[in-house]
Amino acid sequence: MYQWSNKKRLDTLTVEGADNVLTFAGPDEKVTVKLADQDISEVVVEPVGGEAVTIAAAAAKKIVVGEGNTKRDVYHFLMPGGPAKTMRLGITKHCAESAWSSLPHDFELNTEPGFEEAFFHLLKGGSERAIQVGRGVWFDNEAVDSIWPVRNETFSTVPMGYHPVVGEPGVLVSYIWAYLAKKKEWEKI
Repeated sequence: MYQWSNKKRLDTLTVEGADNVLTFAGPDEKVTVKLADQDISEVVVEPVGGEAVTIAAAAAKKIVVGEGNTKRDVYHFLMPGGPAKTMRLGITKHCAESAWSSLPHDFELNTEPGFEEAFFHLLKGGSERAIQVGRGVWFDNEAVDSIWPVRNETFSTVPMGYHPVVGEPGVLVSYIWAYLAKKKEWEKI
């Protein structure tokens, strides 16, 4: 089983994984992520009461976010209006070693309880270590202002608020993210 870099602090989102397969589940769907070469090869969405839908890596919507030392490629697999009612999932890939990312969206700076997000870190090169920052609130509205180390192939619970991640020198960071869009204003795309 893949380990957690920090305390698992989730209320309705469940997260687990082993052997290049990750599972994320919420009240409306279960999502299985298959990995190959430290990347998503496919995503299988099983809506409650519906038929499973497979999304190939080539079908993800790519956007480029940031510039300079915060530039990253973001691939959205689960978006509004798609096969998952509330779960949003994708992978963010830093464009340079030791770069920063996961700068918050505007809605995340208006911290409020109920938001749940988890990252699965994929680190290449150097020490295969990174540093995750969390400043905001957990799902239960408990305040957080903390920094924790992450290793390759580990999960982190990420709070609503400011939550950048940076690789140690020589480390290229990617991470799979999943969150529940319980409110329309929590949509990131």
